[in-house]
Amino acid sequence: MKNKGKKILGVVSDILLILILVIAIVITVMTFTSKNSDTGIGNVFGYTPFSIQSDSMSPTFKSGDLIIAKEVKNVNDLKPGDVITYSTVLTDENGRSIRGFNTHRILDIEYNKDNTIRAFVTKGDGINTEDNTLVLPDEVIAKQVNSGMDENGNYKEGLMIANFGMALNFLQSRTGFMICIIIPLALFFIWQIYKLIAMFMEAKAADIDEETKKRAIEEYLAEQAAKQKAESGDEPKE
Repeated sequence: MKNKGKKILGVVSDILLILILVIAIVITVMTFTSKNSDTGIGNVFGYTPFSIQSDSMSPTFKSGDLIIAKEVKNVNDLKPGDVITYSTVLTDENGRSIRGFNTHRILDIEYNKDNTIRAFVTKGDGINTEDNTLVLPDEVIAKQVNSGMDENGNYKEGLMIANFGMALNFLQSRTGFMICIIIPLALFFIWQIYKLIAMFMEAKAADIDEETKKRAIEEYLAEQAAKQKAESGDEPKE
């Protein structure tokens, strides 16, 4: 029963380690790719998790949720109904205009005379009116995976994870990365070193025990041989 509990604990610890390593790798890759990106947003194989900061797309997704988006390489592939993340001018809590990112749904697409895309008309699902500012093609960054419209004209549910956006924000902070990634990994490796030392000590103790048994057997056999020799009268007399 004790050995079974150890096995279960070992499997659980291995799964947690793999999960922590995957998260650490994803965050590290996103950090490095963001430094080489024109937008400052990192990605993993072209996919980027975005933490939603407002309820403008509610009830499709809300503040604190996490959506998975894929980098848009050709804006001509976009269609009405797609949910896109784009660079735009936002208003902060002090009423100042700042450059930031927004995630809304494409309501319509405006074309130039040569049939090239002039701009995208966007709207939040939780807002009654369309956005005042048009989104230019070069401002589009990514599209939410699986978003769009089905054959009946209904919006499809894109790829998202409810309430995980706040967790991602915390993990991407120095404090969160230290608490959730660095410290658990350090503790795990210390535990692995302890187990390695314990296995070595057990193996050494087993060798010593085996050697003791071997010596005891040899002594017993020697005593038996001496007795037999004495009983047969072969033992030299003084």
